[in-house]
Amino acid sequence: MYNFNMTEILAFTLVFLRLLGFVVTMPIVGTVNVSSSTKALLALIMTSIVFSQVGWNKITADIESMTIITLAVKEIFIGVSFGFLARLFFFAISMAGQIMSVSLGLSAAQLFNPTMGESATALDQFYVLLATLFFLAINGHHFLISGIFDSFQLIPLSKTSVSLLGFQDIGETAHKLMAFALKLSAPILVSILFMNVAIAVVGRTVPQINILITSLPINAMAGFFVLFISMPLLIWQMSDLLNLATAEMFKFLKSY
Repeated sequence: MYNFNMTEILAFTLVFLRLLGFVVTMPIVGTVNVSSSTKALLALIMTSIVFSQVGWNKITADIESMTIITLAVKEIFIGVSFGFLARLFFFAISMAGQIMSVSLGLSAAQLFNPTMGESATALDQFYVLLATLFFLAINGHHFLISGIFDSFQLIPLSKTSVSLLGFQDIGETAHKLMAFALKLSAPILVSILFMNVAIAVVGRTVPQINILITSLPINAMAGFFVLFISMPLLIWQMSDLLNLATAEMFKFLKSY
């Protein structure tokens, strides 16, 4: 029977903490509809798989207690950061869905979105569900898992110091995500703008028409029609957005 020494137990715990922080915040799995015990079990299984490949030889048994606490906090922080950055893709998709819902007059109907863990409109949920299917279809979850495994090469367990220079780029990343959200919702926004201009012209020509009542169903039908015909463009933009989120994720990790 194999006996673990204190150094191996400490290293195993540090690996588990990083992977647990990642699982808790990663897309799809890190949601409220997945139980905490399931997340912990998944992190434990991943730790058992990757532990033999992690370089933990520099960790010694006589390490100080304060250093152990520092390493533990660092590992949790790295895992949570990686999982949160992985969710940027879904945040941008959700933002685009909310923008379009407001344009179509559907923002009043709120439903619980289990993927994001918050209330959202029906169109927002449709976009997030479509993004989830796209993410799974291209094996994005495999890429994320391999990425968190590779993070042990970029940021070894024995590294006690953490650089926060990467946080300077968070504002730029948020700007890029907002721009992508506007790109995704641009077909709907432009079509609704033209429809409102046309309805306003008709309203000036025929004052008897109730513009407010008439514009709502017309805008909704026009918006859904444009949404249907622009679906290939949407998938293409999702691919570019996922590439951007991935690049920003690894750029942030390399800055530690």
